[in-house]
Amino acid sequence: MSVGGVDLEDLARESARLETATPQEVLAWTFARFRGQRVGLSSAFGAEGCALIHLAREQQPDVPVYTIDTGYLFAESVALREAYRAMGADIRVVEPLITIRTQAERHGPDLFAREPDACCEIRKVEPMRRILTLLDVWITAVRRDQSDTRQHTPIVGTAARPDGALVVKVAPLARWTRRDTWAYIFDHALPYNRLLDAGYTSIGCEPCTRPAAGDERSGRWAGRDKTECGIHHL
Repeated sequence: MSVGGVDLEDLARESARLETATPQEVLAWTFARFRGQRVGLSSAFGAEGCALIHLAREQQPDVPVYTIDTGYLFAESVALREAYRAMGADIRVVEPLITIRTQAERHGPDLFAREPDACCEIRKVEPMRRILTLLDVWITAVRRDQSDTRQHTPIVGTAARPDGALVVKVAPLARWTRRDTWAYIFDHALPYNRLLDAGYTSIGCEPCTRPAAGDERSGRWAGRDKTECGIHHL
């Protein structure tokens, strides 16, 4: 079945075939299969994102890396982003359509504390929708072992643009574990967010991120029944 020019049955077959492939092999397939199309990464510069940037640039040095600056990022996250830019990565920063000040004027102060889903929609999900209009293939660093909500992540799937058109979504690290991630970072001496040495295991916006007490994403929106910003529901 083809939807918007994307053959879903073919992608499902390829995803199943790539279940035993290494991230390097998944990336090689992606860059070869979609040569000439708009292929890019997204990254928030978590540990797995740092590993993915290095893995992808080993094969395609000029692959664009899209990242969202919500206006609430830790200083350490911004510094890490700039460190990868200094290493030659093509970092493309996308910001929300409105500033934090304008958001407060429209919705009241500290929307993140009162309605975190609404804040994420404005500051993360809407920017990601715009990024998807620039891509035919979205490469993401999602791992299945990060949380229950990610355990069924396919190697190759799809995401939807605002107009309903589909973008191919590739998760080369889906089968990796946290141990695999850190082994790669240390083996290649990659820069990583130093907050990860201070009890944090997943780092997002500063007001909504705490050191983890449970699974890897338990420090995100701690105390709430929320583990995803919504980007990976597109």
